[in-house]
Amino acid sequence: MEPDRECVRCIVNVRLGEVISSVKDRDRSIELQLKVLEKATEWFRKSNELTIIATRIFQWLIREAPEIANYYRELKRESILDAWSSIEGFRRYTEELEGFDRFHYAVRLSIAGNILDTGVHGHTAPSSLGLEYVSKTPFGIDHTKKAYELLRSRDLRIAWLFDNAGESVYDTVLLEEIRSMGNYVVGIVKDDPGFQNDLTINDAYYAGIDEYVDEIVSTGCSCSSIHRPGVSEEAWRIIRDSDLIIAKGMAHYEYLSTMSLDRPVLHLLIPKCRPVASSLGVGKGVFVALLRD
Repeated sequence: MEPDRECVRCIVNVRLGEVISSVKDRDRSIELQLKVLEKATEWFRKSNELTIIATRIFQWLIREAPEIANYYRELKRESILDAWSSIEGFRRYTEELEGFDRFHYAVRLSIAGNILDTGVHGHTAPSSLGLEYVSKTPFGIDHTKKAYELLRSRDLRIAWLFDNAGESVYDTVLLEEIRSMGNYVVGIVKDDPGFQNDLTINDAYYAGIDEYVDEIVSTGCSCSSIHRPGVSEEAWRIIRDSDLIIAKGMAHYEYLSTMSLDRPVLHLLIPKCRPVASSLGVGKGVFVALLRD
């Protein structure tokens, strides 16, 4: 996705916030913030793909300030524990439903977890989800019926691209539904130290996410999406050989929506900024289940 005029402010402010939250020495903090501005200038002039720009600046920053990776590691562990402490109510509600209704609610829950994103300027992630939020938030795009028919039509090999760490816990109900239909799911996560609060391979095992997929594989990089040639050959082979890609979150939408992968892609996300919402033709904050054939 090409940068919008608002994207510079968003990426720069998120990076500056990470420095302020993590680097306590005054002089070093100021110096790093000034360097962030220099790196942002460099990468916005060097690349015209938004997720690559965001990734390169973040990768540079955590090399300069490793405490930012530690900050996110603690944040992710808290988010995972908060999600597990609240999920049972959603699971009990889902068990009262059947067929498409059950699938549709599991999709709602999975999308709702995307609100836990900490990487969008002006968006504050809640600590956990509420029942009313999951049940009542409107869809801007709802292709769940089409996705349901596809998933139960035959045994599919699915590449599931995880997003935020806490969000992954809310994905588990939908993962159970998809696998119960006879589908094989390979979970694809970021390599450590990861990108912002996205799920890494170590986070996945910490959260027990490996129990809800048939395999779990790292991309081999800490990129915001499945950038080529950043991802490992193993991860790319799994993506290439899949029958369906399920991509969580805005970054995967921003990157994959400009690519032709010759297979269906189901995007599950909440647009939390105007540029992404506008590209989808919906308002901010709605649920999106977009199936691209």
